[in-house]
Amino acid sequence: MNFRADTSTTLKALAPVLLALAAALVIAVMNTSWLLALVAALVGIGGVIAVLMALGRGENGKAAREQSDLIEKYALELERSNQDLQVFASAASHDLQEPLRKIESFGQRLHDKYDDVLDETGRTYLHRMVDASGRMRRLIDALLTFARVNDSNTSIADVDLEALWKSVLTDNSARIKSLKARIDVTELPVVQADETQMRIIFSNLLNNALKYQPDGQVPEVSVEYFEPEDEEMVGIRVRDNGIGFDAKYSERIFQMFERLHSRSEFEGSGIGLATCARIAERHGGSLTAESNPGQGAEFSLILPKYQ
Repeated sequence: MNFRADTSTTLKALAPVLLALAAALVIAVMNTSWLLALVAALVGIGGVIAVLMALGRGENGKAAREQSDLIEKYALELERSNQDLQVFASAASHDLQEPLRKIESFGQRLHDKYDDVLDETGRTYLHRMVDASGRMRRLIDALLTFARVNDSNTSIADVDLEALWKSVLTDNSARIKSLKARIDVTELPVVQADETQMRIIFSNLLNNALKYQPDGQVPEVSVEYFEPEDEEMVGIRVRDNGIGFDAKYSERIFQMFERLHSRSEFEGSGIGLATCARIAERHGGSLTAESNPGQGAEFSLILPKYQ
């Protein structure tokens, strides 16, 4: 087997992934957001590693083993870079959040002590400043959560999905009570998964079900188990009676920064569902959605029983 030819073949196979990564980074940088570049890098590196390892497993013979060793070396280097980016994300997140917290804190103090001194224009400026800093902080939190999902250090253990859902409902009990929402959770199975990441999925799905509602309507949410075609998998279906969305957006809503509504209609970062879908994929499962305008939404989470 020709090693040089095999290497050429490998590089050709990697070309689309590398180009996609490069394009993502360029777009992010042109938008002057190093955070977007960071997320793009984390996702892109994961894809490159997957392709490299897949190519390594697909070869035979001595030359293939040599090529596999080379691929493994590059994969380790990429994984090391990925870990460095994770550390950088955490540090940068802290450095960015600290000044934002101060802006929010001093803004609130100005409101509490000098609101009666400011004229209407001044109060409007103050409100916009505090509101913008709050949105930026939530965006940073969401980006950091997405970046951490790509961290390979997941804690796999038996997770009682029914108990976890009830825990999420308890965490959101005040909001549920204020909306007078009716939520029904049927018996759910135990699976092997990362409990923290499962909580992220359930919290996002619940939040969306409560948020995307017509004015004055009482939210109704059902969480039920279903059996997928694959006997090694389990399914969780979450239905709501909200505003729904056009079926043509059923895949688009899982993309980063995709929003179907303006911020004035519904608050959000456009990252939550992308994070949920990524978590499901990393567990070897999937997250899909079905809906029609005015008919609520249905999200189907499929997970392996065992990792």
